[in-house]
Amino acid sequence: MPAKSRTRKLRIGVAGLGRIGWSFHCKTLGNHKDWELAAVADPAEDRRREAEQTYGCRSFAGVEQMLDEADLDAVTIATPTHLHKQHALAALRRGLHVMLEKPMAPRLKEAQAIVRAAEKAKRILTVYQPHRAAAYFQHLKKIIDSGKIGQVYHIRRGSFRFVRRDDWQSLTKFGGGMLNNYGAHGLDQVLALTGYDVKEVFCNLRRVASLGDAEDVVKIVYKTRDGAIGEIDINQATLLAPYDIEVYGTRGAISKSRDELTVRYFSPRQLKPKTLNTSLASTDRQYPNDNVDFTTETINVDPKYQVDVYKDLAQAIRAGKEPFVPAWQTLEVMKVMERCRKNSGRIIQTPLA
Repeated sequence: MPAKSRTRKLRIGVAGLGRIGWSFHCKTLGNHKDWELAAVADPAEDRRREAEQTYGCRSFAGVEQMLDEADLDAVTIATPTHLHKQHALAALRRGLHVMLEKPMAPRLKEAQAIVRAAEKAKRILTVYQPHRAAAYFQHLKKIIDSGKIGQVYHIRRGSFRFVRRDDWQSLTKFGGGMLNNYGAHGLDQVLALTGYDVKEVFCNLRRVASLGDAEDVVKIVYKTRDGAIGEIDINQATLLAPYDIEVYGTRGAISKSRDELTVRYFSPRQLKPKTLNTSLASTDRQYPNDNVDFTTETINVDPKYQVDVYKDLAQAIRAGKEPFVPAWQTLEVMKVMERCRKNSGRIIQTPLA
């Protein structure tokens, strides 16, 4: 890449001016030192006019028209899930780098086709995974990597609320459902911590409160070949919210609540000597017990750990390096989701009475 290309702002277009396309992608790119928001595409005229007035960019009714006419380096695809393959392939055919909304596609086969096209075009393909980029998750990972809680063997990720989903993401024909929608977040985070060598998968899909035909209650449990357990609970039909993230290690545990991380740990050197009692008569008829001197820390999440995914993408393009979320990792998320569908067999229908 010529030297001037390493310093000039890169030109990017945003396809889709819905919730995430407008509120995050356009907002972030509209005032970013590495990027010029050069164009947007959306079939809704009022949304196109709003983008023109807000960001001074060009607007197009069709994605392919924007790709042909806007002179771009990259494109963000924030269109509905069932359109991801069509729009990603169109961008890659034109030699553009791609930031793709999650999930990569409705099903694994389509995701694999997108990855193959990126490899053939020799262009960067990355997926926007905001929860992995979030400061709380990167701070949590830093604590895990420090070894403070020992070897991690079980991670739980939960998302709980009550909502009668009535939008396109409640419909299977558009790639909706909570496995694709929030499962793409939860699996991405937990797999990033356990590793991607998944041996076994259990999954249950259920529809309770949603007005559509797709699942709104998801339970996933997987085991890696090393024996680590990943557990994801997504329940959009409950009034309870029992946990957010819990990480269990051999010398401690971490939990998250709002913007705080609670870390509880001990040193093996603190444990008193103890021998195994192989007799069938418990000493003094007492149950075993350890009075361990735990250390508990409540840590405020440090915002400096937030990953600027667009700064990272610009660096990846300019330096030819792997992006923060490489395509192969998202492909592993898609593989587990495909195994979830196969294991669950069907969406159990237990709608509200």
